[in-house]
Amino acid sequence: MPNQNLVTKKSMELESSKSSFAEEKKKLALDTVKSIQMPKEKDDDWRYTQIDKLKLENFEPFESNGKISATLSEDLVEKGVILTDINTAFEKYKIARDYYFKNTKADKDKLVALNAAYFGNGVFLYVPKNVEIGEPIKINFNFYGKCSILHNIIVVESNSKIDFIEEYSNQETEEEQLNVCITEVFANADSKINFYHVDNWTKNVYNFTNIVGTLDKNASINWISGCFGGKLNRLRIDTNFNGQGSQCSNLGVFLGRGKELIDFTTNMYHNAENTTNNVLVDGILKDESSSVYRGLIRIEKVAQKTNSYLANHILKLGEKTLANSIPSLKIDANDVKASHGATVGQIDEEHMFYLMARGLSRAEAEKLIVEGFFEPVIQKIPLEELREKIRELVRG
Repeated sequence: MPNQNLVTKKSMELESSKSSFAEEKKKLALDTVKSIQMPKEKDDDWRYTQIDKLKLENFEPFESNGKISATLSEDLVEKGVILTDINTAFEKYKIARDYYFKNTKADKDKLVALNAAYFGNGVFLYVPKNVEIGEPIKINFNFYGKCSILHNIIVVESNSKIDFIEEYSNQETEEEQLNVCITEVFANADSKINFYHVDNWTKNVYNFTNIVGTLDKNASINWISGCFGGKLNRLRIDTNFNGQGSQCSNLGVFLGRGKELIDFTTNMYHNAENTTNNVLVDGILKDESSSVYRGLIRIEKVAQKTNSYLANHILKLGEKTLANSIPSLKIDANDVKASHGATVGQIDEEHMFYLMARGLSRAEAEKLIVEGFFEPVIQKIPLEELREKIRELVRG
């Protein structure tokens, strides 16, 4: 079990302990993970991902190693906000046990099953009704060694509002490293969540992050994501619109360098009337990097009056880069507005010539073009702190 320290602004430290609930659930999941085959690149959900290169046996016995640090202001503790490690939460709070794997299935695929069978740490955040949090709640995950398997649960009750920031990084080793993370997010009626995800991996990391959000009536989630680094960096965000009037926006940026592969997936499942969604994911590929973006809008028959849109733009800065964009619509309702758009383009050489003619080197001109490409998306990020963080990572 990894050493974990969760620190509030009043300097409280919480040591993770074993959970009988977690151990029982993990034992039950062992048969599942053994029975499920690894996904193949030919599978629809993994097309172009080159998952065949991952050899899970290299990371056995799947022991998580890492540190979690967090900040929570003292006044929020007094209002009933709970922030603790996941194992302590399972032992102390029935609500944590009730929400475990509530909005996704443990047998969804091999890596999700692996999470269910071997997760070592994670965070539980609970926000009671009618609490508006002014300062962001920040979580930093940093792992070392071969493996990190995390499971996080975030529950925001009715009419509450939060900004939540999670940042992922690792301590580089010469060996390949594996991170498998599931974060379950529950936005209950009339709640609002601004959820910020930023990962910054070194070159030997295989990352598989699944974020699953469920929205109740008139709830909203704004996903803001930045993906940087990793040998294979997969971020999948699933959003379930289960309540009438629920809303979601999804802003994402990614930057591929070297031989990195970025896999960015957004799935929007409209299961109720009068729901709204807007997805914008922009990426840049340099050197010999590659990417795949999958964007699904699924509108069920009952989800009339839905308005859903997604767009993906990728800029290739090298002849050896490879970009794949797979937007799709599946619509069973007849009174909806839904559309998608995708562009993959090369750098404008005339623009490059214009900048170089004014004394810039090609590298300096390329840097300006990269920053200019991302800036319209970055400007849409509500928090200045996160805007600057993304700009910093873009600059490298």
